[in-house]
Amino acid sequence: MLLKKKHRGPLNEENQDDDLIDIHIGHNGEHYAEQTRNKEEGRWVKPGEMIEVDKFKISRGFFYVGGQLKSLDGYDTESSLVDPTLRINVEFPDYSGELMNYWPSYSRISPESRAAYVEWLASNRNNPEIDIGYVFLYFYGIERRLLVDDKDGAVSDDERRSLIQELERLKNIYSDNRSFNGYVTSLLSHVWVINHRNDLQKPSCGLLVAKRNFTSAFKFLLGTAVKNGKAIDAELALAWVRSHPEFSLRTPARRCKNEFATLFKLRYRGKFGDGLEISPNKTKLRLDYYPASSSLRGYQSIKLDLPDASRLKAPVKKLMNLAESCMNELEPFSRFIGRSGNSRDSFIAISLLPKVLAVSHPQFERLKTWMNDQTSSSDGLISVESILGQLEDCSFLKINKKEAEMLADITEKTGFGIAPDIRFHQAKPDINGKAVIFPEGHGNDFSPSPEFRKVGTILRLGSLVAKIDDHVDRAEADYLMNVIKQNDRLTEIEKRSLCAYMKWRLNTPANMNGLKKRLESLDKSEKAAIGHILIGVALADGKIDPVEIKQIEKLYTSLGLDKSTISSDIHNLSSSKRPGDEIPRGGQKTSLNHELLKQYEKETREVQVVLESIFEDETTVEEPESEKKPDTDAPDGAIPELDTKYQDLYNKLIVKEKWFFEEVVETCKSLQLMPDGAVEEINEWTFKIVDAPLIEDGSTIFYIDLEVAKEIAELQTQYV
Repeated sequence: MLLKKKHRGPLNEENQDDDLIDIHIGHNGEHYAEQTRNKEEGRWVKPGEMIEVDKFKISRGFFYVGGQLKSLDGYDTESSLVDPTLRINVEFPDYSGELMNYWPSYSRISPESRAAYVEWLASNRNNPEIDIGYVFLYFYGIERRLLVDDKDGAVSDDERRSLIQELERLKNIYSDNRSFNGYVTSLLSHVWVINHRNDLQKPSCGLLVAKRNFTSAFKFLLGTAVKNGKAIDAELALAWVRSHPEFSLRTPARRCKNEFATLFKLRYRGKFGDGLEISPNKTKLRLDYYPASSSLRGYQSIKLDLPDASRLKAPVKKLMNLAESCMNELEPFSRFIGRSGNSRDSFIAISLLPKVLAVSHPQFERLKTWMNDQTSSSDGLISVESILGQLEDCSFLKINKKEAEMLADITEKTGFGIAPDIRFHQAKPDINGKAVIFPEGHGNDFSPSPEFRKVGTILRLGSLVAKIDDHVDRAEADYLMNVIKQNDRLTEIEKRSLCAYMKWRLNTPANMNGLKKRLESLDKSEKAAIGHILIGVALADGKIDPVEIKQIEKLYTSLGLDKSTISSDIHNLSSSKRPGDEIPRGGQKTSLNHELLKQYEKETREVQVVLESIFEDETTVEEPESEKKPDTDAPDGAIPELDTKYQDLYNKLIVKEKWFFEEVVETCKSLQLMPDGAVEEINEWTFKIVDAPLIEDGSTIFYIDLEVAKEIAELQTQYV
């Protein structure tokens, strides 16, 4: 058995890539050409006419039959011509195509291969397991009928429509073969231009895109729009990006094809409105078609009085920048669904989509409705467990930094905010605790101001005091609320966020872990400022009884403050009230809160930097999430658990994203490796390390996920 390439169409500079070449394991490529004595002129068979070849009866038509039919250049026999007089081995049909030779031609394939092909012709022609060479052989005949016979007027409108439907049917069945999909798309596109260039009909979107080559329909529509001074719409712009021979879309665009298309169109319209307007260039449009069949060599190009705008560089640069931005947005989603066992329909996956895509998903719609009900019925204070219960496939044993960020992001995408939000409140919710959700949230570009952080620190301190006696007095809560509402330096978004944060603090057990140790570094004046803030909150309800004083003393002691100053602090703060500021028993406070806030605003501001470092939750400073730790005994810095001979191949592959099959074969040959085994070995290893494959096999081209390589390199650096 030898490794050989089986070309389905002639090579040229336009199609020497993975869309146009298949790899085939077969025998030594021997030809089975037979001299025919059949002098019958080849003719086209239409559906309904019965043709017998050996024991097979074929009635579906759409092929040439006979003994004599020249190729377009006149030097050979038409490849697709079925000659009933040639030998056929019905005892051992070659279903696998193992005996098919380089460019399949009915007169040159083996009798065993002819048997398999004729049997397929006599069937419904929909067996997805048949060797693609037989499908190409059938395709060659339709290609000739639409490009040659139709040009001569031999094809009716009804037959042309039937042939196009047949091509579309074949594409639906065999499009997994990149080569066949490329050729059938190219033919459908070219035939569309031939038949519709003088009317207003639009082609289907599928006819606009080919891999690393522009289809005839795309070039025609682009040239027409430019000539007529019309903007390039989003669909055409997307086809330009996907087909451009000098631009290769990265993994996120390939793995998330539909998401990329939707996002690109949305961003394109947002940036360019109705679309880019392009001035015509001087180069005229020539539509080249490269037939799959070697029998159609010499097929003539079509020249049109349109600009060939596909050659322009300036608009393409803008589109490529936009495409790159969209791929970056999709990177988290792409990485997640690329890992083994992760579903693209899971809530976690959807939450990783850009907001503009996630919010329209039914799961997000349901979550949004639920959150709206919670803010109406419970004023936003809910259990974290109830939130997780809405995320159908999210189950956490605890909430670490990553989970906290995910919860904040999901909530934000539904149009709400959450407190605590680990990004802004330096705290994360506990899986068994409470959280507060509030309408509108922080928005996309929220960046907390220094004032936001300062008030957040005051709220944390205040909540410690307010809960001293395990009961939060209404006046104490109002005092803290006024700290927020009376501050003109806070934006409305910041006030919303801080109000939710305050509510969460007042309904969450106090957390003083590490505070005493951190306060030890403060000087006397800084500690006094903190003490004043604590006493200010305690005085908010207009009274401090002996039990509260004892609790404050414990709090002072636990925070490392001088408890001997409590009495004087209480006296000084109490006497600072203006006449008439007394708070009636059970009544509402007057201007006391404002006065207290004003009096201690200055000293709070002076120790702001210190306070921020002191009250940063230790829970947000976590060890990195556990990754599979490579074996540090790897030789010469090679990535552990990968044999050195495969490591050499790995290092060569990760220098670029795209490798043609022939390149990989040559590289493996130089390293004395078998390509299939080496690819499998490397992918199994990357799955062990980062739960994702490095190499994506695209039949005749290999894509290297450079993000996987980057992640592995970062892990290697950590453990070397």
